[in-house]
Amino acid sequence: MINSRNLIFLVLVLLVAVATNYMSENETLITEQPTFAKNDPDLYMLKANILQYTNEGAKQHRIKADRLTHFPLTDITTLVEPNMVLYPTERRPDPWDITSRHGRLLPKVQVRDEVVELWDDVLAVRNASNGKFIQIQTESLTIYPDKDYAETNQKVFIDENSGRTIAGGMKAYLDEGKFYFSSSPDTRVRTIMLPAFK
Repeated sequence: MINSRNLIFLVLVLLVAVATNYMSENETLITEQPTFAKNDPDLYMLKANILQYTNEGAKQHRIKADRLTHFPLTDITTLVEPNMVLYPTERRPDPWDITSRHGRLLPKVQVRDEVVELWDDVLAVRNASNGKFIQIQTESLTIYPDKDYAETNQKVFIDENSGRTIAGGMKAYLDEGKFYFSSSPDTRVRTIMLPAFK
């Protein structure tokens, strides 16, 4: 025969068993939850040299870097001391040679073409076979190699045989040789023309 003391003891044992079972099930659920991967690099190269071709098999651009590091979670590749060459096209017979201290590659995705972002002492130079040159200096430059297009919203200096232009920003259609300059709150567009010597 069960007395009230034994009944209370049995109820307490059952409650402890149910609570223990509940806690162990929740602990299992917590440990089985997926852990999010860290964005640790999965690839790096020293003295990297990458050559990109067009669909027709012609050289499009080359990127060299002292160090290249790829991060799989974001699919971004960082560059140290990059040097990029945009090879000649039908409309632009001379290559562009572009250097900076840092950069990164953003891959081509459904909503965006491949992007190369360069910053810290960016220098872009094009030397033509006829002796003409153009040189662009800025602190950051975004390049779309598939479109032969570059832009910056930083102060930019453009030197060429005929003079110098200083602007607060720039959009450059490199294939066509067209440059659009914009002002910023602290930099207005100014052009200094050099006299022509014969």
